Amino acid sequence: MSSEENRTKIVETALQMFSSRGCKGVTMDDIAAAMHMSKRTLYETFSNKEELLAECLMRVHDSVGALHREVLGKVEEPMLVAMYMLRANVDFNHKHHRLIEEAERYYPDIHDRFFKVHTEAFRGMVAHGIDYLNEHHYLRPDADLKVAVDFLCRQIQSRRMSEVSDPQSYKQQLGEICFTYMRGLMTTETIARYERSEPRFRQMLEELKLDNHFLK
Repeated sequence: MSSEENRTKIVETALQMFSSRGCKGVTMDDIAAAMHMSKRTLYETFSNKEELLAECLMRVHDSVGALHREVLGKVEEPMLVAMYMLRANVDFNHKHHRLIEEAERYYPDIHDRFFKVHTEAFRGMVAHGIDYLNEHHYLRPDADLKVAVDFLCRQIQSRRMSEVSDPQSYKQQLGEICFTYMRGLMTTETIARYERSEPRFRQMLEELKLDNHFLK
């Protein structure tokens, strides 16, 4: 195994442990044991837990951007892109909410550095999606796109999984909020087209297979 492969494997293992048990409750000894490697080898790759935690957060952030690019490369239908990315971001918040919340509480410097980068990139991704819909004439000419981006970013990023015990309920609630809002921005023709195509869109959404293990 190359040094880069080894580094990736450590990050994947640590990310899984941080997300399920919280970053405060996982030590470098725990990660070394889970990896079946010596602590010395682990510390040769990451000098401390804070460095490893920062790498985990940035890898997750990078994976969301990579997923967005992959969706745009495979899917032409703007509404399907929007639906998939909404679901992916809900899944992201559900899977990693404990990691992010504990990083904010116990490692604020690391969290703030991650959150600033992630927030700026996430806003750019949402803005791109809104522009994508607008370019395809899905939105009303008088729709305030900046307000739309602000609203969607706040909804997706502020509603943590800790507020809702059932993941499906969480997805449904957030989906209803976002799509009810987006419906208000759509042209009459777009609404009618979406309602006609919604069952097919949802089936395509379930069948869409993308390679992004950070969100699985």
